[in-house]
Amino acid sequence: MSNTIEQYREAKTSYLKLKNQAKKELIARFNELAGELLQVQRELLEDFGEKVAMPAKPKKLRAARKATEEPASPPKAAGKEKETAALEKRLERAKQKLAEAKAAGKPTKALDDKVYEIEDELRLLAGK
Repeated sequence: MSNTIEQYREAKTSYLKLKNQAKKELIARFNELAGELLQVQRELLEDFGEKVAMPAKPKKLRAARKATEEPASPPKAAGKEKETAALEKRLERAKQKLAEAKAAGKPTKALDDKVYEIEDELRLLAGK
């Protein structure tokens, strides 16, 4: 076989070894930090009565991700149309539920209120 293929296979093997070794070290470091975090959390609770929950995601990452995911400000008219369409769908569903409740002879006060609220939201949206 050629020398290049042998070098490639050796490099691949050493890469896989390094990858596994790095993975083990990272997991060990993570567990070490998690243990330290739990110890600090316990001390805060026991010594100061302060209960601190662990954040789901770091704030910097959330802010960075949010900044990259948000599109440039969408035109307000398009947003208004979407909101109006969504409210109209909700109104239709609420009216359908109201009609079903009336047909079944069930109390309709809550459903009447819901229809009124959605209609009010539509009126307010149209006034903007």
